[in-house]
Amino acid sequence: MTSKPFDQNFYDLLEVPRTAAHHEIVEAYQRAKEAYAPDSPALYTMFSKEEAAELRRLVEEAFMVLGNQTKRREYDNILLARENKFEGTATVQSPQASRDKVTQPPSAIPAPAGTSGPLPDGFARSRLSVYEVRPEIENEIAQQKSFDGAFLRKVRQYKGIHIDQLSKETRISRSYLVAIEAEDYEGLPAPVFVRGFLVQIARTLALNENLVANSYMSRFHNSKS
Repeated sequence: MTSKPFDQNFYDLLEVPRTAAHHEIVEAYQRAKEAYAPDSPALYTMFSKEEAAELRRLVEEAFMVLGNQTKRREYDNILLARENKFEGTATVQSPQASRDKVTQPPSAIPAPAGTSGPLPDGFARSRLSVYEVRPEIENEIAQQKSFDGAFLRKVRQYKGIHIDQLSKETRISRSYLVAIEAEDYEGLPAPVFVRGFLVQIARTLALNENLVANSYMSRFHNSKS
């Protein structure tokens, strides 16, 4: 294999459960090849040409691993060990994440996506909640030029969005969301995935997706240099 098997989750990439049968892996691989084909216009709205090429390479690698019974078993064992290690340290790295399970900003009113109707004065609606508008935070968001994990968490909590709601809406695993907010770069997959995650997070939080993705990825890459 050309990269370490735990650098990215091949199951997530092919959009199959870990219990998927071999024929489901093959079908998912074929769908992924079509979705990430070089002539797919939607692909380049989210990724650069270089990132799209890397994504296609990872699709091939995912099938090479998951399509082989022996390699898949080895991959599953390494992936499980890696996740167990991360889960064991996540609360230490990000104490706020554990508080997120039971707390919600008092100014937030959880609401299902798509809820309509008039709002009380001074409140606004996100895709996942209704929240009290605080001009000082709105101004801070408008002037922000660099989005790090802590600020993304601040915006999410300000808008009254629980991390589990964000995970369900974006289909990004909770552990990856925790790692993004904690800037635990070792707990994140390959950069091409992280950029896609950031775009989805920014859209859900109604932020400038290019600014969020580019500024965060700059920090991500600098941490590797």
